[in-house]
Amino acid sequence: MRLSPALVVCIMLSGMLAGCLGGNLENDFVYPDDVWYASTNATIVEVWEDGDLVETNYPVLSFDFNESNAPSPFVAYSVRGTHVDETVDASQTTVVEVEFKHHGFHALDLIADYQDTPDERGTDSRHLNEIVVRIEKHIIWRESATNDPLTMPLDTRREVGDETASVIVIESTVHNPELINNIGGGQEVEVSWALIDETQEACQSQPGTVEEGGSASWKTVHFNTDEVHELRVNYEEGQDTIEIEQSVAIQYESLETPPNA
Repeated sequence: MRLSPALVVCIMLSGMLAGCLGGNLENDFVYPDDVWYASTNATIVEVWEDGDLVETNYPVLSFDFNESNAPSPFVAYSVRGTHVDETVDASQTTVVEVEFKHHGFHALDLIADYQDTPDERGTDSRHLNEIVVRIEKHIIWRESATNDPLTMPLDTRREVGDETASVIVIESTVHNPELINNIGGGQEVEVSWALIDETQEACQSQPGTVEEGGSASWKTVHFNTDEVHELRVNYEEGQDTIEIEQSVAIQYESLETPPNA
């Protein structure tokens, strides 16, 4: 049968449209492979004054889904883990900001939710990535005008993840201010430092003499991190009041996922 020229044109157009509108859409769709994150480690900072917790700064890390696209618009982006569950409306922002309140290694799932089709209300989730974030902790302890220093409790046990901290870094400084500014009149003070374990035994210790108007410091590291300790400054001999500044860093091995932005 001889086809008319008009019918031939229709058949050709039909084939072209089938190629554009048929089953190749999925091949043209690019699922996101990565979420962008400029940092994957941070530090919680606690500040103590005369035995009272006065300030805690929790770090915030950002996860940017900006490079993502879907066959229909994403409706939400999420970052989820043991102590983390943050979701944002994809129509408002592509950035999920996560505040970390626990030190250790956080295993996080990065997830995007999208509509099944533009005409349906259901959604599907696509698991984009799994990453590990390292969160450390820094404790600042200060005491003023004392001759009976407080015991500093140190609970350095991990709060998330399976890996213990690799080391505790301790720096303790005792100041002996001049009794009368620019005149003196005070005396030297004898002190000692001790790191006490759960059995009330001293893991490490150090004596020190603090001259009037001067300071003395003890710096050490400790590798038994998965238990509770006490850091003590003992006032051994003297009459002057002292001031104490202590810094304790709970540090982990660098096992986090490298940043990609």
